[in-house]
Amino acid sequence: MQPRKASTADIAELIRLRAVALETLGTDPGPTDAPWRRIAHNWFDERINRRDDYVCLVVGGDPGGPLHACGMAWVTYHLPGPRWPDGRRGYLDGIVTDAPARGRGHARRIVDELVGWLHGAGIHYVQLHASEAGKPVYEAAGFVTGRYPGMDLITAPPTR
Repeated sequence: MQPRKASTADIAELIRLRAVALETLGTDPGPTDAPWRRIAHNWFDERINRRDDYVCLVVGGDPGGPLHACGMAWVTYHLPGPRWPDGRRGYLDGIVTDAPARGRGHARRIVDELVGWLHGAGIHYVQLHASEAGKPVYEAAGFVTGRYPGMDLITAPPTR
């Protein structure tokens, strides 16, 4: 199956696959009425319908039907420099394959098409964060460990 662009009808399945990814990474996604899911619905809706610097690809049947896999790419904006004069980079995220559909090349096809979309936009510096399970897919697509180590700062949200 070839990837296609996600539509509004796919949002519920995109959220379900996000929960699959969270579980795979050891995070409990919570119940189906968890607040993050409503926020995610609005997040996907805005990006699918109103942004031209974002694309979400899915593998599955018709819009609104069950999905096997998904992945997203968007443009990030950074300071210009000699190698990347406009400062734009691509970022891949949310690449997940539902457990019963793994091992069929869905993620690899999605990654290839996302990179192609970014290249078509003139972006040739693409970044992502890889899980151990996803690392072989990205390496097969030509990704290498970044030059600079990643660092995170997570602060506590304000108490109410």
